[in-house]
Amino acid sequence: MSTHDEAVAPMKAPQDAVRQESPPQEPPPRRTQAERRARAEAALLAAAARLIAEHGSTGVTLAKVGEEAGFSRGLATHYFGSKAALLARLQEEALAEAMAAAAPERSGAGAVAELCAFARGCLEGVRNPTDLGRAFVVLGAEALAGSSELTAAVAELDERTRGWAAEVVGQGLAEGEVRAGVDPRAFALALVGLIKGLVVQAAAAPEAFDVPVAVGEAERWIRLALTGV
Repeated sequence: MSTHDEAVAPMKAPQDAVRQESPPQEPPPRRTQAERRARAEAALLAAAARLIAEHGSTGVTLAKVGEEAGFSRGLATHYFGSKAALLARLQEEALAEAMAAAAPERSGAGAVAELCAFARGCLEGVRNPTDLGRAFVVLGAEALAGSSELTAAVAELDERTRGWAAEVVGQGLAEGEVRAGVDPRAFALALVGLIKGLVVQAAAAPEAFDVPVAVGEAERWIRLALTGV
């Protein structure tokens, strides 16, 4: 017989009633047409760099670039219009990458240390070059033979590199670190020739190219040329 003193057990709410529903996931925003075009152009340029790095520019066609990028054969033509325009755009991208390495910001470490670091960075970069970097070397070699539209661009890169190196040496002369009598522009001319010659050797026979030896000799020459020691 029940009494009023007996506790009344609370009713358990249904599990579905207490479960908190997570807010609905919003779908990712759709890319704009400009974003889609930029991504496609980047993929086409990357494909062109790979093909040129492996085979040179002569046999590369817009159709092959489109296929290599995973698109239709006609997409590269649609975006760039011609092979010349594609190479010009690739040239801009390669120059931006190369010039960032060729004329870095002054570190304030001193002329000898800065120029040695530059040479070391260029030569150690041949160990794991990017496709864009490899393509630039190939196109540069074609430019030397007069068979590439990059001839003027390569000359521009060389001039910018020489200008940067001459500025570093000039500052070293002013601070007394570089021995008197060193001609900044003559040194810069020789430095660019040294680095380019070594890089071309590395590109021609990467397995036979001894990076530590090349770096050591380049640094030894820089110190000897600038300080006499």
